Amino acid sequence: MNSVELSTQAQVLTPERQNSPYSATNQSHQPGYLGPTSYEAILSLDNHAIPDRTPSDSGISDSACDHECFVGQFIPKSSRSKIALDALTCLRFFPVIDRLVVAFYGKAQALISPAPSPFILNALAAVRRTVEEFGLENNPPDPHLITAVLANTIKKVKVPPTASQFHEMFTGENLRLETIALLLNITARAVYIGLANEMTDGFQTANEMFRASSACVELCKLLAPVNDLLLWLYFDNAVLTSIICGDTMITSVHGQTSIVIYPLLWRRFGDLIGEIYALGIHRESKDGSMPIFLRESRRRIYCATYYMDKISSTLLGRPPRLCWRHTDIQLPLDLRDEDLVAPTGEVELACRSLDSNGWNTYGGVHQSTWIRLRCLICTFREQIMDHSIGSIDEAAEASLLNISRRGHEMWNSIPEHLRYEHSSWDDELVPSGVCFKLVLAHLAYLFNEFLIQKLLDKRPLAQNQAYLSVSMELLATVLTLGQPRDRVFDNFKDFSYIVLSFGIPSGSVLVTALQEQSATGASLPASITRSEIIRSISVLISNLESVSRPGDGNYPICKKAAKTFTRLIDDILDPKPSAAFHSTLDLGFMGNPSLDGLDNMDMADFFDNIEWGAGGQWGL
Repeated sequence: MNSVELSTQAQVLTPERQNSPYSATNQSHQPGYLGPTSYEAILSLDNHAIPDRTPSDSGISDSACDHECFVGQFIPKSSRSKIALDALTCLRFFPVIDRLVVAFYGKAQALISPAPSPFILNALAAVRRTVEEFGLENNPPDPHLITAVLANTIKKVKVPPTASQFHEMFTGENLRLETIALLLNITARAVYIGLANEMTDGFQTANEMFRASSACVELCKLLAPVNDLLLWLYFDNAVLTSIICGDTMITSVHGQTSIVIYPLLWRRFGDLIGEIYALGIHRESKDGSMPIFLRESRRRIYCATYYMDKISSTLLGRPPRLCWRHTDIQLPLDLRDEDLVAPTGEVELACRSLDSNGWNTYGGVHQSTWIRLRCLICTFREQIMDHSIGSIDEAAEASLLNISRRGHEMWNSIPEHLRYEHSSWDDELVPSGVCFKLVLAHLAYLFNEFLIQKLLDKRPLAQNQAYLSVSMELLATVLTLGQPRDRVFDNFKDFSYIVLSFGIPSGSVLVTALQEQSATGASLPASITRSEIIRSISVLISNLESVSRPGDGNYPICKKAAKTFTRLIDDILDPKPSAAFHSTLDLGFMGNPSLDGLDNMDMADFFDNIEWGAGGQWGL
């Protein structure tokens, strides 16, 4: 599409035209599934109950219904053009974008993205042609191109029958803001996970792309009808927001320093979840004509978001916003990305090669493998969280024990190559990126049991074998990541999240058991020795002191936690007459501590009070 064609298209798409795509009649914000309590269930009984109406039929003028006018109340046309201009201007970095997007999807075994790689790589090639056609590497964006991109963004995305055509719906003459923003977002994410170490100004460039893509997200909220591409953008931008801004922020009020939720990230996930519900993909489609690539893509985005929601809800002490009991969507099939874009016969053959539970039978690990595994683990997390408020009576205890039993059965039923063992790191056939993801899945599984034992709260702690055993296993698994190995990710960026999320909670239980034993003389379970706990806590302290650097969001918490663990271990090994075990706070499932009071807090209190938000998005 040359500049003349774009100019002609821009004239046709002006909102003043009678058949403007901005008009209410052309907006296709289809809600997707509508349940049995919705208005559709009643009105569909009488197909003639509500006649089709045009804007003029409603008694409202065409101009009042004009989507352009509606959006203009919030974002003036000049602001929209400026956002599109900034996004298109970032395409001057296209050689970098091209290389890093390809590199990002080359690490598919170690990264999670619900957008199947062939769709993005096909879109990348199409955008390359637009960049070359308009000389965007060396010239500012053509005003007609800006106008056309904004006009396209308002259109409904039509789904083609074949996956190979899907990228054509949002590239070329159909180029949309979502496409540009998604490519910018993936590029910035690649920089931040260490795929552009040779770029001297990599972070400066990444930040410019992050700002441009985030502005596009805000504009697309108002301009774009809900569509699959928009969901991919929301997901990826939420992950990048977590990487750059963190899940939590430190505030100081009246001299008291506290950890609170980072509001931008919380809103990003809220936008993503709202769009998922708006599109109705929380329910399995009954449309037999839906292409398999679209069905599987929607399963992926739902299940990947579901996992992120459960992790962040647990770590931030907030109610979950996606509930498995309110959906009938299936787990994505354990297919390769390439299978989704293959001809129909090949896709059917790939599906027939799966076992009865939807896992591949050849031991492969793909994007879909990790998404379905982590989602499956978190269905149990949701059930555990239902018991996090209120007292644990006999019925609740029986329910928690039942969740624990079923969780173990689930773990033993998954393919053997997905069950992490400490020896996995020594298997030369298992890439380090795969080992990293195995560890994350194993930690999520163990943390379910950890939370169950915490809620059951069997006393005395020093003799609670189930609680201490899962704490030891959780901490030992975390500490394996601290050993020097060839890493896919920047060790400082990833390991600090994991230590905060899993190492400190498990370590706090173990050091509290030592405190109790020192004060009461109670013996530990036979399977757990005092010296083993002390060695593990000492390694944890060393990791906390070295895992985060000044300027990192996690640095103050890591330093405070290291100092607290050190003081408590010193008191245990060299007790002072005044040092005695005590617990002064009676707190809930998750809370929010004052960092200033951390030095004088027992580790049980430390765990109960801290917001573990930093650990929500590692490895995504």
